[in-house]
Amino acid sequence: MGDLVFVSGLSARLPGGAVAGASVVDGRLCLDVAVQTRTIFDKLQAVLREYGTGIEHCLDITVFLVDMGDFDAFNQVYSEYFPMETGPARTTVAVRALPRPEMVVEFKVMAARPHEARGSSLPGSSP
Repeated sequence: MGDLVFVSGLSARLPGGAVAGASVVDGRLCLDVAVQTRTIFDKLQAVLREYGTGIEHCLDITVFLVDMGDFDAFNQVYSEYFPMETGPARTTVAVRALPRPEMVVEFKVMAARPHEARGSSLPGSSP
């Protein structure tokens, strides 16, 4: 299993606790699934890079959406990162809620580590 990287609970939560793509306008909470999806992809790229791989090595992605009405906007951003014909396996699931009311999308990802990265140490491990 050392050749796989599992990343779960990826959301648009930022350091300090704010959530990207969430703002209050005229006293109303406005949530932008496209901004949140791009933020998650930025975080995913950083995490995978830390473990010697990248999004081009993603094998499977589970997407949790609070509102399936956001699917088209989410899917448009998703297609900027993966071609629909050759991208990783993907399951999109509607959920009642995520841990914070400002969150509208969350990812769980499985990626492979390329052969050249398999011999290198993982973050936090001894060489």
